[in-house]
Amino acid sequence: MDDLPLIVEGFETKIKRLVFQIDQLKTENGSLKVEVSELKSEIDEKTDIITALRYEIQTLKVAKVLERGDSFQAKQKINDLLREIEKCYSLLNR
Repeated sequence: MDDLPLIVEGFETKIKRLVFQIDQLKTENGSLKVEVSELKSEIDEKTDIITALRYEIQTLKVAKVLERGDSFQAKQKINDLLREIEKCYSLLNR
């Protein structure tokens, strides 16, 4: 029975330590959520840049083919682009 106050005091100390750890973890979790959100935004931004650059590359390829005067390759490139547009259109209609 004499040990009861010591046991209770030990529990109180452990509980205080656990509450402190919980607060630290909540703070860290909040910081990590902000970081994840920022990184997702950065990924979206980079994805948009990549998409724009791919479109620019495709445009330059078509322009280069047309510039050379090779009508067969130009028609083939235009047909490829039309097929890609049709695929995108069908995906949008789903």
